[in-house]
Amino acid sequence: MGTMKKLYRNTNHFKLLAIALTAMFCTETFAASAVAVVNSVIGRAFVSVDGRTKSLHQGDQIAAFAEVYTELGAQITLSDYYDHKYHLAGSGHLQFLNKTVQLKEGYLWVQSFQDRMTFSVETANSVASFKRGEGIVSFDSASGKSQVLVKKGEWQYANSFNQTFAQTLVEGQFSFITIDEQEGFPRAGTPIGYKSFNKVVSLFKNVDTAVPVGVAPSRNIASVSEEPSTIPVMKASHPVKKIEVKKEMEKDLMQLYKSRLVKQKPKPKKWAPTYEEKGNVEVRIYGAPKVVKQQKVEAEKPKSYVFHAMKEEEKAKKRAPASVPTEAKNDAFEAHLMEAYKDQMRHSNETNKLINELKSFNSDYVQGY
Repeated sequence: MGTMKKLYRNTNHFKLLAIALTAMFCTETFAASAVAVVNSVIGRAFVSVDGRTKSLHQGDQIAAFAEVYTELGAQITLSDYYDHKYHLAGSGHLQFLNKTVQLKEGYLWVQSFQDRMTFSVETANSVASFKRGEGIVSFDSASGKSQVLVKKGEWQYANSFNQTFAQTLVEGQFSFITIDEQEGFPRAGTPIGYKSFNKVVSLFKNVDTAVPVGVAPSRNIASVSEEPSTIPVMKASHPVKKIEVKKEMEKDLMQLYKSRLVKQKPKPKKWAPTYEEKGNVEVRIYGAPKVVKQQKVEAEKPKSYVFHAMKEEEKAKKRAPASVPTEAKNDAFEAHLMEAYKDQMRHSNETNKLINELKSFNSDYVQGY
C-alpha cells in the first residue's frame, strides 16, 4: 500500500514538471517568433499572420513573416530587437522577415542605431544595405520602380537579382531602379533637390525632418541679408597680355579658308514695271469728257423703309434713262422718242411703285424672333 502511494506521488510530480516545461517552451517559442513591437499608430493599421487579420495598437507584437498594412493617410512606427526603427506611411505594405524587411508598397522611413551588423531593406527588384544610418525607401508595384533616399550614413544599393554592380550612396543622394532604364541596374547617386526632399518628407508625421548635408534651399528668405564673403580675392602678380593676330597671318588664313567657303547663288530677280521714268506713249480716252471731276462718295446712312421708298419714287420721277440726255433739245423727233420710250415700260406706274417698295423692304419673312 505504501509503495502504491509513492508511485502516485511520483506520477503527479512528473505531470507537474511536464506542464511547466511545456509552458516554458511555448513562452520561449512565442518570444522567439516576435520580431518587432508597435510604438505608435496614427490612423488605422493592420497585421496579417497565417491568413488572420487584426487591427494594430500601441504595444502589440509583430511575429516573423507577418505583413503590416496602413490605410490612406495613416502611419505606424515599429521597432525590432536589433536597434532599428521603421515608419510606414499611408497606403503602405511591409513584411517582416528574419533580420530583414521587405517593402511591397508605399514609403518606408528606416533608422538604424547600431553599426555591428549590416541591415537590408528589400523590394521586388532592389536591395538597400547599410549599418548605421537613416533613409527613405519606396516601391511602386504598378510601375515596378524602386527608389531610395539616403538621409544619413552610407548605403549600398543594388538590383536584387544581380548585386555585383551596386551603387554607393551617401548623405543627400538618391537612386532608383526600373526595368526600362539601364537594364535594371541602379542609377548613379544623384543629389536630391530641396523641394523634392520636402515633398517626400511631408508624407511622414512626428519624424525628424532635418535637411541632410548637401541639400540647400533654392532661394533665401528675402528678410535675411547675406553676409559678405570673407574669402580674400587673389590678384594676378603680372598684367595679362592680350593676344594680337598679325594682319599677314589673317590674310593667309582668309586665303586658306576662302576656297572652302560655300558661296550662295544669287536668287533670280523677277521683272516688275517701274514708273519712275516717264514714257512717250500717248494715252487716249474715248467716251469721256476732257476734264473728269472726281465725285465724293458719301457713306449711306440708315433710312426707314417709308422714307427710302419715297426717295426712290422721287428719283424715278426726276431721273431719266441713261441713254437719254438730261437736257432735252427742242426737237420734235427727240420729244416723240421720249414719249415712245415711256410707252414701252413693262409695267404700269403703280406696279413699278410696288416693285420699288418691295425692293426697299428688307426682311427675312419669319413670323417669330
